[in-house]
Amino acid sequence: MGGALDSFDDYTRRVETWARADHRVLGIALLGSGADRSRIDEWSDHDLLVLALPEAVDELRADLSWLPDADRLVAVGREWHDGIKALFDDGRVLELGIADPAGLRSFPLAAAQVVYDAGPLAEGLEAARAGTRTREVDGPADAVAVLMVQLVVGVGRLRRGERLSGGQVVRGEAALTLVDLVLSRSGCAHPDPFDGWRRFETVRPGAAARLDAILARPAEEAARGILDLAEELLAPGWEAWPAAGVSAVRRRLWP
Repeated sequence: MGGALDSFDDYTRRVETWARADHRVLGIALLGSGADRSRIDEWSDHDLLVLALPEAVDELRADLSWLPDADRLVAVGREWHDGIKALFDDGRVLELGIADPAGLRSFPLAAAQVVYDAGPLAEGLEAARAGTRTREVDGPADAVAVLMVQLVVGVGRLRRGERLSGGQVVRGEAALTLVDLVLSRSGCAHPDPFDGWRRFETVRPGAAARLDAILARPAEEAARGILDLAEELLAPGWEAWPAAGVSAVRRRLWP
């Protein structure tokens, strides 16, 4: 851990040194794992937000030669929403957002660690946080009904021959609905405000391990495993548990 953190911090310092010397830059912040040092490990990428003068934003996006280790970049992808993903020759990953003060106010973020601020960054980050819409989750009664439907739809597609689509419904949609239900029924907040899958293992490690094993099975077996696990973990003590719905799913799919 110490080596990974030292390497992470070393690159952050190099970015900060560049930012302080470049008149186009108004601030630097770390997002993602960088906003919470307890989460940084050897797999943490640098998720950087660069605040720049309005006239410099396009220039900085178009030419990344200003980045420390820019000569070691082997892949750069510019996404439709103006984000940039980059890969260095040693496997390090960089996610980059570049905005001016006006654009920062609508930048989606939940947490940030300021590295360098020439003035407007802190205020802009606060406005961005206030305006960010995080992931919304259905209430338990609605979510469990959705789960029943997802399982029937997913298995139906599998049996129709739509293996990719049906598998995605089972392993993606239904499994994530189960994660949401397990967290909400146990009184745990989602550990990530945007991605319902992230860090489920940190709050419900046992359930996460069992779900991971279930999802490694063939898709229809995984669907049945999701239903079994949902019933085992959620039904006890839940007066509104839809037993009739579960029975209907089993009759329809596995009579």
